[in-house]
Amino acid sequence: MSGRSLAGRRVLVTGASGTFGRHLGAALSAAGARVVGLDLHARPDDDVPVLGCDLTDPDAVPAAVRAAVDRLGGLDLLINNAGVGGPAPAELPPDEVVRRQLEVNLLAAWRTTAAALPPLLAARGRVIFVASRMAVLPLPLAAAYGVSKRAVVAYADALRHEVGTHVGVSVVYPSMVASPIHDSTAEAGLSLRGVSRPEPVEGVVAA
Repeated sequence: MSGRSLAGRRVLVTGASGTFGRHLGAALSAAGARVVGLDLHARPDDDVPVLGCDLTDPDAVPAAVRAAVDRLGGLDLLINNAGVGGPAPAELPPDEVVRRQLEVNLLAAWRTTAAALPPLLAARGRVIFVASRMAVLPLPLAAAYGVSKRAVVAYADALRHEVGTHVGVSVVYPSMVASPIHDSTAEAGLSLRGVSRPEPVEGVVAA
């Protein structure tokens, strides 16, 4: 989408308080879009207003999406950006860390998309999923993240088959970007420094 095509476009961004989310909100607003964010903690008075919502709560998501769409007056673009990481070796049984990554990285995107599809269909809009290079290039000791991101790509592919004639479906595959998502991994002594080549956040936002 060119900057010109974003003028007046109505955009919903999940994970709006995170590194990607804040940059996305600022860049989209600068391009003339009207943006509302969803995140755990509300910031309704920010330049990009953020509505509070726990995206892992199936009962909360439809109402939050509806509130955002009402505020925007419709919806042209949904960016499923919310995500969490952390160490989760494949050789160990799945624990709460694994469940949370699957909930946030996959199921939250799925339920947010489902809630947003009626207004997206009405506008013939687009949904974008922020996946990861780890969806196609897994790293050891981070099984849950890679699994969840590969799964969200599979969901996007299935969605494209179902609604792709009316709603665009795109996936972005960022590499490692310096952000707090890596903090828990580094604290466990599993830093990705020297393992994965970093990418500037501006490159992800531009994509």
